[in-house]
Amino acid sequence: MHTATYFENENFLLVRCTAHVHFASLIARVAEWIITIDAPKGRLVLVDLRDLRTIDRPNEGPLEYVQMQKKLSRDYHFASKVALLAPQPEAFVLARIFEQSAQGRISTEMDVFRSGAEALSYLGIAADDVDLFIQTLGDGRPLD
Repeated sequence: MHTATYFENENFLLVRCTAHVHFASLIARVAEWIITIDAPKGRLVLVDLRDLRTIDRPNEGPLEYVQMQKKLSRDYHFASKVALLAPQPEAFVLARIFEQSAQGRISTEMDVFRSGAEALSYLGIAADDVDLFIQTLGDGRPLD
């Protein structure tokens, strides 16, 4: 399962991934949420992989993401920064593959973190706890 919520006042997109996902379809959805939402160019994105448990097709997702980014980049702005929060070893490795695959092909700054505080800091957000920070933002706009 994966959800996306956009917080307009903060220009912040939160993507949460939980349980079992098909990596390629997840990455395509993440790319769609990151690229196509009606948001200013400098928005920040946190992809929260803390509750991710199993993943299918890990080799296809990064390529699909990069291809979608390149195709849509003519019409939509890239996100300014994307922090991938992946504390579990398997999610961290796959997130790093994702980040490396996109490097040099898109203009979005991207990095992978094991710590929520470090991920938020990378995005320029002064908070130590992701969940507490998200609570302070209110409801946000759920994206399909």
